[in-house]
Amino acid sequence: MKWLLTVPVSTDLGDLAARLSTIGGTLLDVDPIPLGDDERVVQAEGPHDLGTRVAGLGLPIEAYPSSEFELGG
Repeated sequence: MKWLLTVPVSTDLGDLAARLSTIGGTLLDVDPIPLGDDERVVQAEGPHDLGTRVAGLGLPIEAYPSSEFELGG
């Protein structure tokens, strides 16, 4: 299942990818999309409960199920 994650601009995407892998997620290799001055949107794949798993990481990230469209692609 694909997910859209809103993350602070300062988020190290390498670290995020590593943390997502510990909860069954994969950060997709798609350029982040700016969301205002402080956040950006990245794409991930993971299980249907990835949003709950991301919340358990304790990071300032919000996860939303993705629709059928692809960002940046």
